Amino acid sequence: MENPKLGEIAWLDLTVDDASSIKDSYEQVIGWKVEPVSMGDYQDYSMIAESTGRAAAGVCHARGANADLPAMWLPYFLVEDVKKSAQVVVLNGGT
Repeated sequence: MENPKLGEIAWLDLTVDDASSIKDSYEQVIGWKVEPVSMGDYQDYSMIAESTGRAAAGVCHARGANADLPAMWLPYFLVEDVKKSAQVVVLNGGT
C-alpha cells in the first residue's frame, strides 16, 4: 500500500490454515502476483498488485503469532499514537 495517511488502512492480512492453497485463488481472481516471505520453517506470502508492483496485502498461515486468529481479512489502521488508541478501545469496551 502506498503511503497511507492517518485513519486509513495501512495493511491487510488474510490468515488461514493453509495459505499455500489459497494464495493462487487471489492471484487468479484479483491479479495479484505472489511473493513468498520466509517465516523460518514455512512461508507466508506478500500479494503484489500488478498495477503498482507494490505489496497490496499478505496471505498468512495461522501459525506462530497468528495461530489463534480466525480465518478472515485483518485490516491494520494507521493511527498517530498506538498506545493512546489502544486505551480508547479498552475504555469503549474493546479487548
